[in-house]
Amino acid sequence: MIKLSRAELLHERAAFCKRLAIGAGDPGFSEKLQALADEYEAEAAQAALQAGPQPGFGEASNTRPQHQTG
Repeated sequence: MIKLSRAELLHERAAFCKRLAIGAGDPGFSEKLQALADEYEAEAAQAALQAGPQPGFGEASNTRPQHQTG
């Protein structure tokens, strides 16, 4: 099983709430779900900032050993 970071978990919850909001038949309930999704997104952004920068695929592939001449 893959363990998600807190930021990834919160993004997943936000996406779930957004999907529920789209399918909800009641506009009031849909608004509440969207507000909850926004809260999860804000928490995810905060968690990502606290975790610090994570090297992405592009950053990892751009690292090369330094060659010295002479």
